[in-house]
Amino acid sequence: MARDDQRQEQERGENEMEAISALDLLREDHRKVQELFEEFEQADKRSRQRIAEQALEDLEIHTKLEEGLIYPAIRQEIDDEEIMDMALEEHHVATLLIKELRKMEPKDERYQAKFKVLAESVRHHIEEEESQILPQAEELDLDFEDLGQKAMAKKEQLTGKAGGGTKKKKAQNGRPRKRKAA
Repeated sequence: MARDDQRQEQERGENEMEAISALDLLREDHRKVQELFEEFEQADKRSRQRIAEQALEDLEIHTKLEEGLIYPAIRQEIDDEEIMDMALEEHHVATLLIKELRKMEPKDERYQAKFKVLAESVRHHIEEEESQILPQAEELDLDFEDLGQKAMAKKEQLTGKAGGGTKKKKAQNGRPRKRKAA
């Protein structure tokens, strides 16, 4: 009986540790992608492709979480349609740039410039979101812990940790990676 109590206590602790506010999850994603942008700017040509691919994948997942779960919940309660519409338009621009970058190689003439434009656009979006949308959202009567759990589950699915598998999808749908001989 004591073992069952210990196991239940441990499971409760693990669930509490896993609980993350959807807003904190967004901020965490923002920091991660900003770090990747900085790494890209400092990286040598050989490292840029890996960094860019990671940033593009993270941005695609982040956008799906915001547009599919988080923004709709906030939009229902927030009294500022214009700011939500602007955020979605910023996503649209980022998505177009990501699609263009996915068709290019890092060695292409304008790849680095296009990636930097994406970085600037996303940095602007993050600044507006964190200074305008998230503070307003924090005042709403929404269960951001529950929303955070749903977002984490979706994120795991999209990254392949829960059996979905973006790696497999990329191999089927993306262009094959070119490898240089050593």
